[in-house]
Amino acid sequence: MAPTNNDLGELFRRKDPWGYYVIPAKRDALSELPSDLLKALNIEDAGDVILLRTRSRALARKIALILLRKSLLAQ
Repeated sequence: MAPTNNDLGELFRRKDPWGYYVIPAKRDALSELPSDLLKALNIEDAGDVILLRTRSRALARKIALILLRKSLLAQ
């Protein structure tokens, strides 16, 4: 089942221990995001998903909404 808009609230409820918002995404997500947004992210390979990390809540929300519309958020 794909994540929904309601799941975004859960994504931004807490930060990781280092103070980052973490967005789990499918591998294809990198090709769908503008390069200026990619420069502002820490990107980690986590097997079959990638983790997009940022300290900015606004940036995290913007990226998550883009990925949600394109069905590229991982569960």
